[in-house]
Amino acid sequence: MKNVLLMGINGRIGQNLYRELKDVYNLFAFSSFNQDDTDMDITFLKKDLFILPEVEKALKNIDIVIFFEDPIMRLNRQTQGRFDDLYILLADNIARASRANEVEQIIFVGDEVSYDYTVEVLGAYGTEVKATDTPVKRYGKNLSYKASDYNNVRSVQRAPLPEGWHIKDVGRYYFEWLNEILFNVINVEYEGQLIKIHFVKRDQPALVVKYDAESSFDGVEIYRIKGGGLSRKEMNKTPRFEFRELPGCKEFIMALHDFEPKSSWSTYLLTQAPLYALVNRIYQVEMIINSQAPRLENPSSNE
Repeated sequence: MKNVLLMGINGRIGQNLYRELKDVYNLFAFSSFNQDDTDMDITFLKKDLFILPEVEKALKNIDIVIFFEDPIMRLNRQTQGRFDDLYILLADNIARASRANEVEQIIFVGDEVSYDYTVEVLGAYGTEVKATDTPVKRYGKNLSYKASDYNNVRSVQRAPLPEGWHIKDVGRYYFEWLNEILFNVINVEYEGQLIKIHFVKRDQPALVVKYDAESSFDGVEIYRIKGGGLSRKEMNKTPRFEFRELPGCKEFIMALHDFEPKSSWSTYLLTQAPLYALVNRIYQVEMIINSQAPRLENPSSNE
């Protein structure tokens, strides 16, 4: 009996697929750490879909993945970004993990919202992909604010990768760019392996960030948030910046994962959230300009 990872198990499509497949396959599904698993004939995996190493562990011994997910329901108080950007990020995690575990096949349940590029990403690393013929209807979701037990934030945006740049260059340049574009608001200092982001006239850094060389590989760059006055440490979660090159196109994803603000939620929504969204939008425009400019001779990079 084959092992099948069924994504989106809590949704309408997932429930219908569960009833059809539960007597034929050994079923597995993702489940959050604080989620109460229902009484179903399925093995729940306490893994985070947005953390690639955890997805790789989840797909161990899996033969087939059925891909239909709702990334907005992943227990974040606030999600900033477009639905398709979040979906592409999850697809890339599943595709990479499928290659690592030699998964036989990914079945993509097509819908009316997702782009054809999702199928391309799922098959970009060599796993066979089959897509359903009839797209299913997705009901509208708001990517702004969602109540949950968590008080953390996820932000995902996609932008063009400048000609001649590696994703390492993009990650490093982001922090240098912050120092330049917000010179009268933010000061960025480098202290050994640490990147300290200060608000002007404040001694304590707002964020302390460290490049994670061990977790960064194959087009994925990870920067861990180690502390600072804006970030609260959360059990079982490590806040991080991620820069990820996308396959088959000259684009990348920039993301902030599992960030929990120290300030009250209302204060965060009125101050930090709109500022972060504005900064990222300006950075996306910067990348568009860079992608149209002549190739840089000396893009910065991590050693």
